[in-house]
Amino acid sequence: MTVTEMHLAIQQGVDKINSLQADMLLPEEIDLELNKALIKFINTKYGRNNALGKGFEQSQKRVDDLRTLVTEYEAPVTYKDQLSVDFWIDTFKLPVDYMYLISQRSDVKINNCTPVSWTLENTGDLSYFTISLSDFVCNNSNNTSTDFVQSINMMADPSNPTLGDQSIWTNSNFTYPADTENVRLDILSINVPGVNVYWEQLGELTVSGSFIFEIDATITYPWFNWDMSVTNTTSSSNLQTAFVGRDASNNTLVSAYAQYEDSMYGGKRDILGGSTVSAINKFIQHDDIYTLLNDPFNTTKHTGPLTTVRGSYIDIYTSAIFIIDKVKLTYIRKPANISLNLAIDCELPEHSHQEIVDMAVSSILEGISDPRYKTQSVEAAKNE
Repeated sequence: MTVTEMHLAIQQGVDKINSLQADMLLPEEIDLELNKALIKFINTKYGRNNALGKGFEQSQKRVDDLRTLVTEYEAPVTYKDQLSVDFWIDTFKLPVDYMYLISQRSDVKINNCTPVSWTLENTGDLSYFTISLSDFVCNNSNNTSTDFVQSINMMADPSNPTLGDQSIWTNSNFTYPADTENVRLDILSINVPGVNVYWEQLGELTVSGSFIFEIDATITYPWFNWDMSVTNTTSSSNLQTAFVGRDASNNTLVSAYAQYEDSMYGGKRDILGGSTVSAINKFIQHDDIYTLLNDPFNTTKHTGPLTTVRGSYIDIYTSAIFIIDKVKLTYIRKPANISLNLAIDCELPEHSHQEIVDMAVSSILEGISDPRYKTQSVEAAKNE
């Protein structure tokens, strides 16, 4: 079903034929109920609180229910701390769309099972812009969304393009709001020298609902400037470098200004020589980790590093003979919110849409104290 079809199905399911008893439901209210049902569906199918009593991947139905949300992700770790004389901790930040962990592996650096001598590397400073997806939308005099901007440029001085001007993105006939997701994907795929684009997360930097543009400020764009107290030697300007958007009438809209972080990623350990092997991580409860680390038969090993989960991080415990280079996750991600106004459809497989609609209808009927709620709940419980 498309989002429009899901809305129609809910209106049909809630409203008695031609009675108009529930004709006052706003599209935003239906979106809210659909997204509540979506999350409930995921939780039900991931765990065992369902008609089959089987969790994720314990039956073919469970595999197919959530397959579109199964995602792979890998990123380097950062050094956290020395735990004791014999053990150290590296940490890995979970992706911003993380919901449920399926599996985790590590790329482990080792030198013939002998104690390694490692160095702590500074992973570099970061020059960047953050700009939300909504900043790519123009508003009229009534402050309502109308269309996407036509172009985005990075400029040393918006009033003087000769000081530094780089085209970042050009609208390829996208229309608002139908092409919102296409615009997001198009921006993520831009190919501009010295510019890397990320969605919501870059290392330790997390900005919800926004793009992060990493800028090569030292070589590719020497006119880049983030500090207004300093005059850039290339552009002779002390202005912050700006992202400038223009609408169809060529009106200028400054969307974002340059930012800078000093060594925001922290340090990363490395060794000279040796080899890299892949190992399956072993998740351990916090109250067991210290006992296991000191147990020679169950301690952390390069063939099976021990890990714990803390907030938005996975901590990986290492010994004197190995360090962690990067972690690779397979996980269930958070789905995009269903939205009629933004034309965002349900991301789950087609066969699950009616189940989600039925769950939303039950929730609405309960909310309006309709006597049909009990019957509808019984019918919804039959879904598999």
